[in-house]
Amino acid sequence: MAPPLSGILQKVNPFVGTSGDRGQMYPGAEMPFGLIKLAPDTYPGALSGTAHSGYDYEDRSVVGFSHLRFSGVGNAGVGGNVSVLPLVAQPESLEPGAYRQPFRKESETCCPGYYSLVLESGIKAELTASHHVGVHRYLYPERGDPTLLIDLCRGFTPVRDAHCVLVNPTEIAGEFTAEQMNACGWYRLFFWIRFQHPASSIDLYPRYRNEMSVRANVHDEGLVVIARFNRRHTRPLGIKIGFSAISAAQARRNIDREAAGWHFELVREIAQDAWDTILRRLQVSGQDEHERLLHSFVYRSCLSPFQMTDSLACYMGDDGEVHRPPRDRVFYHGWSMWDTYRTKFPLLALITPELMPNMMLSLAETLDFRLGFLPGEELFDCHGYAPVPNVRMELSNVVLLDSHLKDVGSPEPEAAFNVMRAIADMEFAGDRDRLGYVPRRPDITCQYAYDNWAVLAMAEALGKSQERHPYYERSRYYRNVWDKSLRFFRARDEKGEWLDFPKDPSVIEEKYVYEGSMWHWRWAVVHDVPGLIELYGGSERFIRELDYFFAHDLHNHGNQPGIHAPWMFAAAGTPWLSQRWVRRILTEPMRHCYGTHNALPGPYEGPAFRNRPDGLIPEMDDDDGCMAAWYVLSSIGLFPLCVGRPLYLLGAPLFEEMTLETAAGTQFRIVCREWGPDAWYVHAAKLNGKTVSAPWLSHEQVVSGGILELTLGDKPSHGWGAVAKSPW
Repeated sequence: MAPPLSGILQKVNPFVGTSGDRGQMYPGAEMPFGLIKLAPDTYPGALSGTAHSGYDYEDRSVVGFSHLRFSGVGNAGVGGNVSVLPLVAQPESLEPGAYRQPFRKESETCCPGYYSLVLESGIKAELTASHHVGVHRYLYPERGDPTLLIDLCRGFTPVRDAHCVLVNPTEIAGEFTAEQMNACGWYRLFFWIRFQHPASSIDLYPRYRNEMSVRANVHDEGLVVIARFNRRHTRPLGIKIGFSAISAAQARRNIDREAAGWHFELVREIAQDAWDTILRRLQVSGQDEHERLLHSFVYRSCLSPFQMTDSLACYMGDDGEVHRPPRDRVFYHGWSMWDTYRTKFPLLALITPELMPNMMLSLAETLDFRLGFLPGEELFDCHGYAPVPNVRMELSNVVLLDSHLKDVGSPEPEAAFNVMRAIADMEFAGDRDRLGYVPRRPDITCQYAYDNWAVLAMAEALGKSQERHPYYERSRYYRNVWDKSLRFFRARDEKGEWLDFPKDPSVIEEKYVYEGSMWHWRWAVVHDVPGLIELYGGSERFIRELDYFFAHDLHNHGNQPGIHAPWMFAAAGTPWLSQRWVRRILTEPMRHCYGTHNALPGPYEGPAFRNRPDGLIPEMDDDDGCMAAWYVLSSIGLFPLCVGRPLYLLGAPLFEEMTLETAAGTQFRIVCREWGPDAWYVHAAKLNGKTVSAPWLSHEQVVSGGILELTLGDKPSHGWGAVAKSPW
């Protein structure tokens, strides 16, 4: 009998964003920051490439339960490895579309740490996980022959090879190598499979030959394992699959340490206790629908990076060597920095600050190694070998800076600074530094200026004033791609000539900018808002044009380049406009200028967030928790506009009360006076009884604990927060 769920776990809906490519998420069993993401791969989405994390809520069949994936990263996704499918008979074909199993949709259940469904064949499948072990439990019906199909060669990206050895009737050892997302590199993992009961027979087949009569050798590529069991010994049938980047023997040790015995409920309970600990750190009250969304999105924000330190307190590095760090070190890997730098890591600095030092040290070490052998942007695209799936690593500099200034950064700030400096020097190397911009890419010019500003700020924080140059100048290179006649960022060629500007600057994915329009990239400079305002010709024009951007439906909250834009009003001295547009995005139907993938005939009209499987904008990718964390931070009214400045802009929370458990064991509470569904605007603020006139708080003020009292109203207050001097 399953243990009862705590109240906080019941408020998580893992199915949000799982339907029709809205979020590109999945329901699965996992630990917070665990490597294992044990979840169903559905048909046809997992095979057609339309379900980027392997799952589409509208599908009604499964082709297996696989162990690795990222949430909401788009493209072809990455992972989908070592797939297990329970059957009641030998399959007639090894093509996944042929052996797929329909399931009873009403039976599907998921909560943090647990997933279950019932197949039409009558098999009940239950899944849970530790950090490095996927734990399956299958209850077979009275009729049929208990069978397992284990596909070692299928994944969301190509599997280059797969090998296995039959150790004994209860154990199989093996390894596989698979491509990273976008074919940028590869990862190699070892596995150890353990059955609860001995198999009566185990056969290996080369799936790509698709001949059930042909047996495979243990080292053939494209292996499918067919294991059959005696019906008398399989009620239930447990399976444990351990993973390691080091060796199959280490994968076996991970099973013995993390999931010893056949205590499914114990593993589940440990996973759910871990989720309960994190989710309880941020609690709200006031609106049930949005409360459920908030907890669901906190959950989504805590899936990566992956905790890689295994049972021997060691880990595999990007150098292909086994590292044995000090006992208090935990190594993390599995990065998707673009766009998680914007929101997710600032959120983790609030809710899991104790994990951040090891995360940031791991990030700095990984970047340092990769800088040694990867040229240019290949560093960001995760080229070459990595021990686990990865996505992208842009804007790591600002996260390293942000974590350091919040006192949750790397315990080796000098090493982090050296890595940051090397990255910044690479970004504006050679002709780019001479020109003062990246040819043909105004968007990347703005991003690299931000990265260089992070080095400048880190140098100042470490007392390295003599090393500020040239990072100050480079932090201003965004000015070199500003066309003052158009008041837009614009592409320039290698000779300094302006390139063609689109007739319609609202077109998304225009050839000179990425995942947004020229309109979205107008607001890209968050590290120097006064400088950006100056380019516009003053704050009045800046605010007017920013308001025009939203009022004329030019905003697209379905992708990330402009998601900070509604908060720019507050930085420019008009916080009531931030409060208006943030609240509309959080709760109101809006017209979103869309077309990133040219899949929609026109703009999307509707709410951006709802507590349902199709509750996100069509084709919105969550980007590994970026959009989820945006919702969490915006809904509690604490938003880090410029990651790297330890400040939060204040907004009107969706909730009457919010409580954040800080690392020191204290509480930071937000209490809203005159709260209601129409109270969108802040009229007054007090922190621990003292008046707050500026629309921001420092990170230190938040984590020190106390009570922030906000008086809200249904009409804008043009007085509160309209300070003359901005720290942004």
